[in-house]
Amino acid sequence: MIYIADPNPWLALYAQPLQARTTPPTADLQDFLSDYARSQDLANPVTIDTHAEWQAMLAQALASLPDSLLNILGKSVLGIFFARGIGASGLTDMVALGDGSTNIGFVVVIDSDAFQHASANHWASWKEQSAFAAHPGVQIDVKIADPANDQRLQALRFLLLHEFGHVLATMTDICPKEWSFPLPKLAGHFSKLSWQTTGDKLIRPEQNFPHREKISFYRQPAIHASQAIDLYRDLARTAFPTLYASMDVQEDFAECFATYVHTQLLGQPYTVQLSVDNQLVLTSDDFWASPRASEKRRYMYNLLQSLEHNNAGHTFQGLAPFLRMSLNGADLRSHGQSLLVQANQDQDNAILWMNLATVFLCLKMRDMGLAIQEQALSLQRLYIRPANCRPPKFRLLMIMTPGDLSENTPIDCLLENSPVELLYYYASVEQPLPSPMPEHDAVMVALSDSQANRALLLAVQASLLDHARPVINPPHLLPNVNRDQLSELLQGIAGLDMPRTHRLTRSQVVTRLSMQRPTETTEQDALPTLPLIIRPVGSQAGNDLARITQATELADYLKQVQSTSFFVSRFVDYSSQDGQFRKYRIAMLRGQPFICHMAISSDWMVHYVNAGMYDSADKRAEEGAFMQNFASFATRHQAALAAIYQRLQLDYLCIDCAETKDGKLLVFEIDHIMAVHAMDSASLFPFKAGQIGKLQQAFEQYLYALQPQPLLESA
Repeated sequence: MIYIADPNPWLALYAQPLQARTTPPTADLQDFLSDYARSQDLANPVTIDTHAEWQAMLAQALASLPDSLLNILGKSVLGIFFARGIGASGLTDMVALGDGSTNIGFVVVIDSDAFQHASANHWASWKEQSAFAAHPGVQIDVKIADPANDQRLQALRFLLLHEFGHVLATMTDICPKEWSFPLPKLAGHFSKLSWQTTGDKLIRPEQNFPHREKISFYRQPAIHASQAIDLYRDLARTAFPTLYASMDVQEDFAECFATYVHTQLLGQPYTVQLSVDNQLVLTSDDFWASPRASEKRRYMYNLLQSLEHNNAGHTFQGLAPFLRMSLNGADLRSHGQSLLVQANQDQDNAILWMNLATVFLCLKMRDMGLAIQEQALSLQRLYIRPANCRPPKFRLLMIMTPGDLSENTPIDCLLENSPVELLYYYASVEQPLPSPMPEHDAVMVALSDSQANRALLLAVQASLLDHARPVINPPHLLPNVNRDQLSELLQGIAGLDMPRTHRLTRSQVVTRLSMQRPTETTEQDALPTLPLIIRPVGSQAGNDLARITQATELADYLKQVQSTSFFVSRFVDYSSQDGQFRKYRIAMLRGQPFICHMAISSDWMVHYVNAGMYDSADKRAEEGAFMQNFASFATRHQAALAAIYQRLQLDYLCIDCAETKDGKLLVFEIDHIMAVHAMDSASLFPFKAGQIGKLQQAFEQYLYALQPQPLLESA
């Protein structure tokens, strides 16, 4: 505990952004660190380190963390400071008045000496090795970053997560009474998962293992490196994610929080490897994907849901966090019920209503979702999804339309946790642009070019004619992606096959398909022969899409689908030699292709979510190899892809496509409203985050290039 006489200089820190709270306002912290050095028998004094390098790195490390976490930390962490000579990587403690009557917040102190290591993996390995007396030939390596991201920044972020775990622990059942703090209780009953809840919270017998009580990091090690193999094998039979976690309940909580956020939310690796005489003898398992983690996984998920719940009334979430929950099997319904309770208690909170509307739409409760969305829009039509830094590096104004999730470009799923602030404006024909116009760097027209949106698009187009900022995907180009217009635009391109799409009324489907004779039509008007593809005009995601192979099937189809107009095109058998169908989603940014995913299915109508990609390791391995070698695919179809961009001229779009048996690029659909993300489990799809990261980085750089550059001052 850090006792202070005057709280005012410390409380003033709360007025600053969390990343700016890096300078202690009084000598109290230095006095505490000096006492700490004496109590730990450290050879050298501990001194505050205010080097600007650490402050800049801190801002970067915090920028990638969830807003909901930063929100609660901003209310409880007085500052994050750097010091030299702590003898460990960091520490967290409480600041209280000298009489002990009032706790005012936490301080996190990071040892800058620990971050002299060249990379994140070097730091993590050094920390792990400190628990063992060295032995020739025994090497312990810890991987917390992929090679492309193996920088000290990643180590700092991991350590911060551990220390933030200590802060959050004070809001649970393991909180010491003297550390109580006036913040909402976020979770409880962590102790019983691995520890006895009476007395000194001793470890549960089934969680114990030989030599555990000897584990000590950073100090004189009591365990020989030759014992490491047995120790890690014993650890793998417990519910502890790391050796550090097994020391006591406080470290268990902090390590669980750090590794969960690091691997499950941020998609980063955590692996321990042991080598003897340069031969790999042990690799740790994926703890959070293992059965032994089930109870703690549920606890950590609920903890983070509590954070989101605490944050939901203040921050517009967009689609991304709710889509992530849905993809990972979260209890979205319970979350929606919780938001509904809050919204009914705060009925003028438009942000709460809009977040709730998105949850209901994700649950496919369309009527309820749209009704709640209408309630939100009656209160306000402009919503801001914050960037991960302040101030944001770019402000993108999104022109949206009210409606279902498939009505607008879900760009927040691509730009999740980015330095780009997204301003969502739900336009109307009467007011196609917000008034007053918020500060922004560019406009992106995100609404779809559906029949229902035609008048709105014309109004937006007229309003943007003399707009001073760049416009991404201008309205007059969006009709190019309509199925029938698109198929006309893409005819005659070498190496590309897009079956001509015919728009027919219901009666035309009956008469022209059943009575057509080749001599009665021109080649352009000729309708496809069986087999053919049919779908209602306006349908998305394969709804009522069917392959018709004989006349009786067409009659049955028309009995079941009561649409008044349909799109009809010829069917192309694009199956591979093994009989499987492979469909690719490619994003195009100013004509440059990026792979988003590949789905493999025995069914010609391929959708990623039901293609068995989550169940088949072989399919995932093939997808990973394809994504890794996408450059060869892009080179093979370079001319066709270039022609698509040349004819459509949209800055950003997505293509669902395949390869025909004769090697052409087969285009199914092109649109700007398809979802692109890397939210699938990192343990199942370790290759996705890096590939989508390339697109995200390219998109951000594209945005920054739109900003006017300041004029250089003359000498």
